[in-house]
Formats: sequence, structure tokens, C-alpha cells
Amino acid sequence: MNVMNKKETPESKSTAQKHLTVVKVRFQPTGTLYHFLAPLEMELQATSWVVVETMRGLQVGEIIVAEADLPAGLALNDLKPVVRLATGLDMARRQFLRERAAMLSTVAEEKLTELEEKEVKVISVEFTLNGRQAILFYTGKLEAEQSYTTWQHQLSTQFDCQVELRSMGSRDEAKNLGGYGVCGEPRCCSRFLTDFKPISIHMAKAQSISLSPTDITGMCGRLRCCLDYEHQVYKDASKGFPPRKSHVSTPQGRGRVIDWDALKGEIIVEIPPNGPRRARKRHHFKMDEVEVVTQKR
Repeated sequence: MNVMNKKETPESKSTAQKHLTVVKVRFQPTGTLYHFLAPLEMELQATSWVVVETMRGLQVGEIIVAEADLPAGLALNDLKPVVRLATGLDMARRQFLRERAAMLSTVAEEKLTELEEKEVKVISVEFTLNGRQAILFYTGKLEAEQSYTTWQHQLSTQFDCQVELRSMGSRDEAKNLGGYGVCGEPRCCSRFLTDFKPISIHMAKAQSISLSPTDITGMCGRLRCCLDYEHQVYKDASKGFPPRKSHVSTPQGRGRVIDWDALKGEIIVEIPPNGPRRARKRHHFKMDEVEVVTQKR
């Protein structure tokens, strides 16, 4: 690995790169995947446990993808290295630090009570392999400015390590807590999602899903991640459909488009387009059965 950090000719550098591979590693179940650089001779496989170099020191992680593509915008020199395959001692050390992390979490909650910070909740703690650094994840906002410094100092002193406090969002909190979604399945975020994609209300509208908060909101209080799963399918299926509120001519007379059934290739039209609501009826038509009269922009 050291050869990549030395000044070398393009030819020698190219030769060195042929003996390296990019791997994806995670440190927590369903955690974010990080890219690292490993020598081919390690013969790494998915589910292998390795010791990697991170910005905070050495950490033990699990290989999820043994041969990954280099992320766009990054060069091989930008990636941290895989140091070695994890030994039995490394795994025992990891287990010890997980128990220590649980202790730190308990103490951190007690300190919050002493500081009268009722809106803050400890989510999890991660240690580096040498035990000298810990990252504490929490949700909520500390009310007093001094609480942050006091809380961090007390924990660092009691556990004789450097404790970094990092705020988390509501989705990360739900991911950590686990549980079941309204579909009856374990939450996607706790089961397989490694990153959170932006979710918009337009995704629900495109799929003709009720916009009631109970129908589109997840346990985290944010729009459900699953709205993204079929969004592109509906988007492609509805290409060429007249916008909602457009007026169209149909075999049943003139009407107004109120919705789509994209998967069936149908538009839902209310006839007549105006007048008392009780007098209007809804009809389903194929696109070739209607003609757009006025199109809503």
C-alpha cells in the first residue's frame, strides 16, 4: 500500500494499481457503506471482517462488496486502506468495545438527566479499535450552550478517551431503533437501506397515493422511504398523460382529468367538468379514447 503514497512514474503507478481492488465496508448492521482500497493478495470476500484505516483510527468492519467500482470524482489515492484481515483478537476487542459503548451510552443518559436536558436522547456509541476515541450519536437539541461542552468533558474524563458528539436526524433514529412499518415488515431503514434518498410529495402524487399524513408518513415522522421504490415506474408509465385538471373530450362527453391509473394506462375523468359535485361521475379511459381540449400547465 505504501507504494501508492510515493512519487512514482505513471508506468509504475499503473502497475501498482493492477494489484489493488476497491471494496465496500460497513461498521454497523445496515450502516453506510464506505469505500476502501485493498491488495488483491488479501483475497477478500463478502462477509470477510477486516481492519481498516479511518480518519479517527483503526476500526473493524465487514466487507459487503469485495470488488466495487471507484466512486465518481475520486481517485485511488483518495481511499483509505484495508490494513489486514481481522484476527480473533481484533474481533474479541470489537466485542469488548461494544460492551464499553453500551456502558458509555448509559452514563451519557445519566449525565443528560443531571444537566436537565430532557429533549436529547442518546442513540448509539462507536469506539475506534484502540479505544481512545468514541463517537456518540444523539437526537434532539441541547438547550443550554454550556451543556455540550460539559457533557463531552464529563464523558471523556470518565472513560479516559476522546468523545465526539454527533447529532442525528429522525430517520437515523428510526433506523437505529428498528421495529415494523405499517406494511407489517421490518422497517426498510433497519433492514437494508444504507443511505437515505430525498423523498418528495410529488412521488406520492405521481403514484396516486392518498396525501393523508397517516398514509405517507413513516415512523420517523418523515415521508416514507418506500415512496421512492416505484416512483420511476409510475413516472415512465404516465409519460404523455395530460396533466391533472386538463379538459378532455371523451366518448361520454367533455370532462376534466382528476387522476391517473398509470399501471393500467388509464386516465380518470370527471364528467361533466364543472357544476355541482353530486352531478359529476368518474370514468376510466385509455389514452387513445380521449382528446385533450385544454391542457392545465
